Amino acid sequence: MAKIQIIVPVYNAQEYLRQCFDSIINQTFTDWEVIAVDDCSRDLSADIIKEYMAKDARFRCITQETNGGVSKARNKALDMICAPYVAFLDSDDYWENTMLETLFNTAESNNCDVVQCRYVYDFPGGKQVIPRGAFSGDALLHNGNMKPVLLKMMTGINLNHVCMKLIRTSCISGIYFDSELKTAEDLKFSVNMFANVNTYAFKDKVLYHYRRSDTSLTGKGLSGAQKLYANRLVSREIVKLLHVWHMDNFFYRLLAYMRPYIIILSKIYRILREKIASK
Repeated sequence: MAKIQIIVPVYNAQEYLRQCFDSIINQTFTDWEVIAVDDCSRDLSADIIKEYMAKDARFRCITQETNGGVSKARNKALDMICAPYVAFLDSDDYWENTMLETLFNTAESNNCDVVQCRYVYDFPGGKQVIPRGAFSGDALLHNGNMKPVLLKMMTGINLNHVCMKLIRTSCISGIYFDSELKTAEDLKFSVNMFANVNTYAFKDKVLYHYRRSDTSLTGKGLSGAQKLYANRLVSREIVKLLHVWHMDNFFYRLLAYMRPYIIILSKIYRILREKIASK
């Protein structure tokens, strides 16, 4: 059994899927297996998956009977995970060649449950923007000092994504993505995951390429009301778990409930910065 299983939900991704899969094949760490979930793609994505399965036995495929969205696709793959670690990669994104080696070595040498790297936004036309890292440099936090992680989850988005992380499988046993949410499903998953995390590491290296385009899998075409509803639901999830992190007091409850409005303001600021940077 591979040491890392990689979950790749796929829906109409023919334009970018080969670059995504090639970035996995080119990893300097080779003990991995891909579980690609074809969510009833209507383009050539299924053929591309078969192409890679034919030339590399480490690729596996699950085909959804009906299109259910990214959360249901990931959940289907989660039921098949048996490796010590799991990683998530979206089909329109890709990795630097040392992504898995860097995160795996950090996890093994520090007994980490979750290791996270930095990422870069790839815009159409080749422009790239590197957002500020979750921490200002490499960081290693243990159970008694996880408060900085949780504070950042309540006030920003840098720790929300599952795709920039290598995760110990035991930390997500029984945890699934909320398929009713059309946005913030990563955050809800991460909130529940971090309730089981004893050691977290952040690597101040840009290893994940996050493509910003109209074909992204989540968050497109949603109204402000839908986004606010999803983030309010996640706030309630955070409040329910504050006692696990020994943070259950008035200040942190207020901060958790204020999170949707903090995020709205920070997103407006981020969008303005990206528009300026991408020109």
